[in-house]
Amino acid sequence: MLSQGTILLRIGFIILSLTSFGLLMENRPKAGIVEIIRCLVFVGVYKLGYLRSQFSTLDYTYEV
Repeated sequence: MLSQGTILLRIGFIILSLTSFGLLMENRPKAGIVEIIRCLVFVGVYKLGYLRSQFSTLDYTYEV
């Protein structure tokens, strides 16, 4: 069972990812900056443990 904060964090990350991908597909000038922010958020959220999976193979994939 996930906490409300974890669910909101994951939803926020999904929205940020979709925004980043959309900007990249439209070749917008700010797309690179948003993508860097998305990657930094992913690393931060992962290191805090909010994206830990129940499957150990996915944890290995995230680390790579």
